[in-house]
Amino acid sequence: MEKCENEPDYLFPNSADEANRLRMQHHVSKFIWKGNNFNTPLKKKFKAGGLRVLDVGCGSGGWLFDMSCEYSNCTFVGVDISITFNEELRPKNLGFIQCNALHGLPFFDNTFDFVFQENMFMAWKESDWPIIIKDMLRCVKSNGWIELMEGAYDFKNVGPTMKRLLDATKKRFISKGINLNIKPCLKGFLEATGELESEVIINETIAPLWGSNLGAVAFKIFRNAHTYIGMNEYMGISQSSFEEMFDIIAKEVEENQTYVKKRRIKSHDCKSTNDFGSTLFKDQTK
Repeated sequence: MEKCENEPDYLFPNSADEANRLRMQHHVSKFIWKGNNFNTPLKKKFKAGGLRVLDVGCGSGGWLFDMSCEYSNCTFVGVDISITFNEELRPKNLGFIQCNALHGLPFFDNTFDFVFQENMFMAWKESDWPIIIKDMLRCVKSNGWIELMEGAYDFKNVGPTMKRLLDATKKRFISKGINLNIKPCLKGFLEATGELESEVIINETIAPLWGSNLGAVAFKIFRNAHTYIGMNEYMGISQSSFEEMFDIIAKEVEENQTYVKKRRIKSHDCKSTNDFGSTLFKDQTK
């Protein structure tokens, strides 16, 4: 029996286990992109220093910690609805703000040289995406860059048991207005703003769920994600039966060499308005 009444739109828990899953997800993403945390052509400017960078929906901060340590002369800010990071390890050039990005980003226009966002396809409703993309572009400086990195709930070479799980998960999220295959729509959302200087550039890579090392970690992330959002309860099966189901899925994944594609979408911003100098934040007391 499927259940979805009176549950929150955002299904993932605010827990240490979920924070660890997000950190693992960051490391897998970095690996499949050959060690590159971004595709935007800003490496020389990062090395020169002075850039301001925003990560929208930063989660446990894996991407930000990597970037702020590598580019210590740049300023990094992350926003998320919940913050789970180790304050003792936070570099001095990194800050976090707890806020719901869907209620508006708390920054002046034209504040950041680079706005980055990844892996929010299971969090934001399809109707939210055009709004948040426009708000992210608002925060980008003239001649700045925006980069979105999203997966899709569109796994290739799946077996029958995995398909059963995927279909149930899609149905659950659709009931909340969340399109798990939002990835192909993002280019159109960016272009529809009319605020881009150059064409939207798309790069893709593959994340395998099979094999040793990388595949094993990716499959663990996949398994934990569905466990943490309680898909066994939604599908009306016991936890032990759910674990048995995943044992079968693990075999299917190996036999079929299941994978998913990840996409990075980037473009130049074209606005030419005021730069607020050293001021980052709106005065929200007014």
